[in-house]
Amino acid sequence: MFMHLKKKHLVWMGSIALLSIIIALASWLWLSSHYDKKGQFTGEKKRLSEIFTTLDTAYWRNKEKNLSLSYQAINLSIKINDSNALAQALYYKARVLQNFEQTDSILTINIQALKIAEKYHNDILIAKIKNSIGNYYYYKDNYYLAMLYYTEAIKIAESLKDDITAGIFANGLGLVNLALGDYDKAITCFQRTVNADKKSGYTRGISGAFMNIANCYMEKNDFSKATFYNNKALTIANQIHDNETVCKIFVSLGLINLLDKEGPENKSVSLSYFYKALGYARQNNDRRMYGIALQDIGTFYANNDQLVKAEGFLNQSLSVFSEIGFKSAEKKVNLTLSDIKMKQGHWEKAYQYHLRFVELNDSVQTSETRRKISDYQYEIEFQKKQYEKQLLLKKYDAQKRNNVILIISTLSAIIIALVVRKSLKKSIQLQKMENIHLQEKIQMTDKIKELERIKYQVELEAKNKELVGFSLQLTTKNDLLNEISKISDKYYNSNTLDRNYYHDLTKIIDENLNVDKEWGQFKVLFEKVHQGFFNNLKQDHPDLTEHELRFCAYIKINLRPKEICRILNISTNTVKSFRYRLKKKLALDPSENIEDFLRKF
Repeated sequence: MFMHLKKKHLVWMGSIALLSIIIALASWLWLSSHYDKKGQFTGEKKRLSEIFTTLDTAYWRNKEKNLSLSYQAINLSIKINDSNALAQALYYKARVLQNFEQTDSILTINIQALKIAEKYHNDILIAKIKNSIGNYYYYKDNYYLAMLYYTEAIKIAESLKDDITAGIFANGLGLVNLALGDYDKAITCFQRTVNADKKSGYTRGISGAFMNIANCYMEKNDFSKATFYNNKALTIANQIHDNETVCKIFVSLGLINLLDKEGPENKSVSLSYFYKALGYARQNNDRRMYGIALQDIGTFYANNDQLVKAEGFLNQSLSVFSEIGFKSAEKKVNLTLSDIKMKQGHWEKAYQYHLRFVELNDSVQTSETRRKISDYQYEIEFQKKQYEKQLLLKKYDAQKRNNVILIISTLSAIIIALVVRKSLKKSIQLQKMENIHLQEKIQMTDKIKELERIKYQVELEAKNKELVGFSLQLTTKNDLLNEISKISDKYYNSNTLDRNYYHDLTKIIDENLNVDKEWGQFKVLFEKVHQGFFNNLKQDHPDLTEHELRFCAYIKINLRPKEICRILNISTNTVKSFRYRLKKKLALDPSENIEDFLRKF
């Protein structure tokens, strides 16, 4: 009896011990799957923090380096699956790009970051991104939207009782008021930014705000105060080695002396400031600013009719810009040199410079379009990778939970004989996970299709901009050829131009001045982008003239009224009257929008 009880107790004790081991093992597996994420990615998180510190304090210094850092931050954020860090990395990428160029991709990146920040209620980051979007619209001259975003950013910062950030954001409102001519209100905003930057220790912000205050006083013709604030900005910019701002301030001081008519030596003082900018750029081996300083000096001499000197400096700047691939600046220099050659009467050379200007302008527009499409393609690929990464992480977590369940169900079946129940439970859970994964895959496919639709819209917009550029370039070329024709007629009639040279020049002008041919070229390019537009429109409205079809095409590609005026060589009132008559001809109600109507074709 005693031995029987002893064996029974040993069985119970063994069973309890085995159950304890099973529970301990299951607990260890569950805890390791739950807490291992906190211990991993330590190096990645440290590196991410270092990148954010660098971008926050010196995002404006080195474009290529900081842009590379922003891409690293994006990839690290995806790797550790930190959405807040991803939103911040995207914000810094847009901020770096915005400090060096203005493209529509900046808005897309900011909006992408904003959606993530709003999803996770990161209010201070939401405020920063909205301020960045306000900057985008400001540089696009859309002051209404810029003011809306700046105001929203300030309200969020004030609701968080973050007066320093709110004060820094006030700089944007100051820029809008400066652009709109409300200089006193702008100065109040900039002064608020100065106070906030002093509290935060953001010295570059102080320098920029002082320079903006100087611009306000320059617009008010208070040149003494403008000089005072420019000098304060210059002191700070020198301390933090902000070479670009230093050069800008020197140029601003030169302009102040040109505008201030009280002193007899204003021109020489202005020129000395321009030369200071040149020397500072040369000393710091800043090829970009060196070229800009040469361009400013050349432009100064050109405006003062010292054409030989102007040509020398401009050719030097042209060489620098060509060397570093600064095409937009090279384009402006070619246009200035074309004007100089026209003043000197060298029409053929002027025409060559202008052709180079048109070529560079087309090249810049093409590179910008390609960069914009490339940026959108990168964002689409980035979204795909993000969704795939999230799906893999969920599958990984589900597999680990599945392993824990498998171990518990298998070992527990030995003791409590519940194999069937556990197996059934396991099957149900696996089916649920498979359904969830299927739904996630469907959602991911829908999002990818939406991104591809956005890509198509971007490409269409880019092609429309190329059409606009093509039309405006042809108009510019025709304007120049007409002007050359008038001047050559004048000199030929006064017997100061050789007859053979005059006939050769007239022949070249006539060959290149063909409005019908250019409209035909535009029409062919337009039909490639908007196939069937003219046929469909003509089919519904057969009484439309060729001139009216051309006007409809310009509206279709979103040309502004001022641009249409320039192309058709008519006034703004004529454009309004033409739109009114066209609406009547198309049988549109006064409340209907002609742009919306033409988008249907």
